Amino acid sequence: MKSGAVRGGTTLIAAALIIAAGGIWYWQHATREPPPAEIAASALPEGFKPMDPPMQMGDYAFQDADGNTVRLSAFKGRPVILNIWAKWCAPCLAEMPKLNQLQAEAAPGTLAVVAVAVDEPQPTKVRDFLANRRWDALKPYLDPKNVFAKALDIKSIPVSLLIDKNGFALVRVDAPVDWYSDGAIRLLKRTIL
Repeated sequence: MKSGAVRGGTTLIAAALIIAAGGIWYWQHATREPPPAEIAASALPEGFKPMDPPMQMGDYAFQDADGNTVRLSAFKGRPVILNIWAKWCAPCLAEMPKLNQLQAEAAPGTLAVVAVAVDEPQPTKVRDFLANRRWDALKPYLDPKNVFAKALDIKSIPVSLLIDKNGFALVRVDAPVDWYSDGAIRLLKRTIL
């Protein structure tokens, strides 16, 4: 009687291991999306450039307000506007209210506006800076190691990337944007929303 129970338990454990291994394989292989098709420059508003080819951004890391490492892959499944900015940059600050509004109006779990400060190594200073301007829909993020500046060859800021739900940067703009202009809204709807 005991040997039958042991065999049944062993079979159950083996079946669970096979199912778990299959789930791991599926997660590693089936969730890898191929890069999307490139976007024609002629289809973009003035100042916006297609990423040629689209760039996978999931492994790029930065910090949150508590100094914890965050990767763009944490936003997988959601389209992202990645905005690189600095506190001293007047053009950056000019577009921040619209970015804050976009994030505030986005339904939970949809668009993520990820504004990453590149001029401040102290997370609390970034948090206080946003709070003092009442840009409370934006989470305070920073890039003290200049990961994005190096990876994207940034010469001036602000820089924004439109990243699809699979982590591919499709479009880049190296200037401040009125995110509520007709051209910007059409672009967001066509590319990442």
